[in-house]
Parts: sequence; structure tokens; C-alpha cells
Amino acid sequence: MNSLKPMTLEKDYLNVKEAAVYMGLSLSGFKGLANAQNIPFGKVPRGNKIYRRTDLALLNEQYFNAAKIYIEGEEVS
Repeated sequence: MNSLKPMTLEKDYLNVKEAAVYMGLSLSGFKGLANAQNIPFGKVPRGNKIYRRTDLALLNEQYFNAAKIYIEGEEVS
């Protein structure tokens, strides 16, 4: 029996794991990006972070339209 729950990425708010999948990153990669880019987040009662899908989409658009992309100070494109 498969214990994995399906993800719905069309929701308005995504948890950290869903946000990482939406952005196409590993969990640790997304956390690093979220901290470096100061992506806004909210917290639900148990203290878990949630991210607005529209904020993540905007960040994706900025990267797709950027002339140069830097990660940790080094140019990658």
C-alpha cells in the first residue's frame, strides 16, 4: 500500500514541501531560496510555514525574465 499523499499544487497556499515541488527544488534548496529571497510566508496554528502560490509564481517569472541569475553570489546563466 502506498503511504504517499497526493499533492494539490493548485491551492492558493502551499506548505513548505508543496512549495518546493511547485518551484522544482529540493526541500533544502527551497528553504535556502526562501531565506535568501525573503519570500513572504504565513504561519498556521502549529507553527508550520505556508507560502502564497502567487508569490512563488512571481518569483518564477522574475527568474525566467532575468538577464543573469546568481545563486550564492555566483552567476549560473
